[in-house]
Amino acid sequence: MDTKLLAIISICSCLNFAIADPIIQLPNGKIRGRQGETSQGNTYYGFEKVPYAAPPIGKLRFKAPQPPETWDDIRDTIGRDVSCYQQSANGDFESEDCLFANIYTTVLPSEDNTTTLPVMFFMHGGGYVGGSNMWEQPENFLDHGVLVVVINYRLGPFGFLSTQDEVIPGNNGLKDQQRAIQWTYENIALFGGDPNMITIFGQSAGSSSVTYQLLNRGIEGMIRGGICESGSYLSPWSYQRRAREIAFATAAILNDTFLTNNKSENLLEFLLTVSAKELDDASDKYHDIETPADLELSQGFYWAPVVEVKNEDAFMTRKMYGLLKAGNFINVPILMGINSEEMLFNNWDHDKMKETMAIYDEHPEWLVPKDMLITDEDKLLEMGLAIKKLYTGGEPLADHLGDGIRFYSDNSFTRSVIKYAEIASQFSPVYFYEFSFDGQIGGYDINYEGAEHVAHNEELNYIFGDSDYHEYPETDQLTQQRMIKIWTDFAKYQNPTPEPTELLQNVTWPLVNTEGGDFLYVDINENLEIKNHPKEETYNGWNVLYDSLGYDDFDTY
Repeated sequence: MDTKLLAIISICSCLNFAIADPIIQLPNGKIRGRQGETSQGNTYYGFEKVPYAAPPIGKLRFKAPQPPETWDDIRDTIGRDVSCYQQSANGDFESEDCLFANIYTTVLPSEDNTTTLPVMFFMHGGGYVGGSNMWEQPENFLDHGVLVVVINYRLGPFGFLSTQDEVIPGNNGLKDQQRAIQWTYENIALFGGDPNMITIFGQSAGSSSVTYQLLNRGIEGMIRGGICESGSYLSPWSYQRRAREIAFATAAILNDTFLTNNKSENLLEFLLTVSAKELDDASDKYHDIETPADLELSQGFYWAPVVEVKNEDAFMTRKMYGLLKAGNFINVPILMGINSEEMLFNNWDHDKMKETMAIYDEHPEWLVPKDMLITDEDKLLEMGLAIKKLYTGGEPLADHLGDGIRFYSDNSFTRSVIKYAEIASQFSPVYFYEFSFDGQIGGYDINYEGAEHVAHNEELNYIFGDSDYHEYPETDQLTQQRMIKIWTDFAKYQNPTPEPTELLQNVTWPLVNTEGGDFLYVDINENLEIKNHPKEETYNGWNVLYDSLGYDDFDTY
């Protein structure tokens, strides 16, 4: 008899016994979940800390994820209280044993109910060094006929340390994500989900992760769409350029022999002996002695994906930009976009912002993205001055802080996301948005003259925030309802506006198609409006600057 059918029969008997504590038979053992209720009064079932892989501890610390272990007794999967080790966090919730999925569903299979739900699989942001599935509240989605999966994946050195050889190839965080997608595809029917209707989505580093997952054929046929909120692998922070140097420098904080010892085997042997807390603390110390966060965002994080050498478990062995231009990725529909002024979230202090811009005025060459691959000092200065002219006409950035914020937003987020959509649309259906609604739910109130108003992360609060929005203004409530409908309709129909609705002002969302010179998108503000060419002036200016280089062997953009 089919193993999934046996599992469903087991579910039925368990549900007859105690629906409040649903029990599911997984291939590895039984799990017990919990029952909850959404703000709209709908019953749902939650299963939290469900292992999708073996604990990556001991000799598995820097290895690709392995299948989950088996267990004999019923495993309680209740409570969001574990995250992977992460930067600048100290708490009992951090653990190396963290490869868990949280699953939330309003339907469990039974003899009387064979309904299956579209699956929305979420990967959190946090720059590949932070974030957790502890903090995402899924209830908003559950009232709209979808099942939600939220995962943890290894972060910082645990997920992205690489010696850039076969000893520690890297990208274990991406491999965790891929393993979780595969696990979901294989098991989600046991929770009432449809394995043929999985949409992966994420925000910031999670959004970048969605695009990375599309580069690896290991999940081809397992997903049917993706939603990318404020990030792609073309974003400069989503790639680690000095991985080997960073790995040895971090180890040297714990053992100064690695200031001179450059043998990968010795590094691995040593790092397997230190505690997770020691390694986590060392990565924090390394980060603190390096460059400021703003520069890291625009030039590349210290713990992030890498291009691997060829190895048995390799996730990616070629540069991303070239793969994208060749259409060498899983071609599924994508909904992606940006917030209107992403870098407001990291620049709330006007005085500090003025000091930083004054430094850029003194060193305009520091404005140049590393992915331009310019090494000649004269050419760096020339390009830096051209970038400055694009934003201020050549006047001091310190006198135009709003333009400085616009540079930050474009350089760290906007440009790379638009470029990804532009190229990907040649091979796959792409729907683009700009989230411009400056409401209370977003949570930021930062303003610079000449800049837009909606910061990085704000859209996330409209989909994963408090499930009761009645205390907010009507425009906030309306925007929240629109965001959930757009996201869930895309998951159901691979189209954010499958039919005209009054809630969405009867908008028919256009596909991105740049062949005729247009780039149509939907601006999500108090009203939904179809517009052309997001961030047109500066985006076109950046394209001219990149084209002037005469080569395109880029990694990020």
